Amino acid sequence: MRRGYLASFLVLLAAPAMAQQPRSIVGTWHFPNEGCKREQGAITISPMELESEDVLCKFKTVKREGNTVIWTGVCGDVEAGGNQRVTATETDKGLTIRYHPGGNVLEGLRRCPR
Repeated sequence: MRRGYLASFLVLLAAPAMAQQPRSIVGTWHFPNEGCKREQGAITISPMELESEDVLCKFKTVKREGNTVIWTGVCGDVEAGGNQRVTATETDKGLTIRYHPGGNVLEGLRRCPR
């Protein structure tokens, strides 16, 4: 009987820590009033890549700080390519992606259904 109590206690102890983990941003994201396909402006995020109709980023490093993911790697678009630091932050207003250098900011992205 003691083991059952101990197991229940450990689950209750771990539950708050597990609940505080931010959810993954891996998936497909779209702008409000736009579709979830690449040709409609959607952005697909995988652990080490970010891809849209006009940009492809392949990352070498990734780290997470709370609700922000920070990648470094190479991004290429229709005009040029080069080393980038890309940050993605999810809030209740959606996902915001920032490219450094360059300063491009994509705000208000919504998660597409799976």
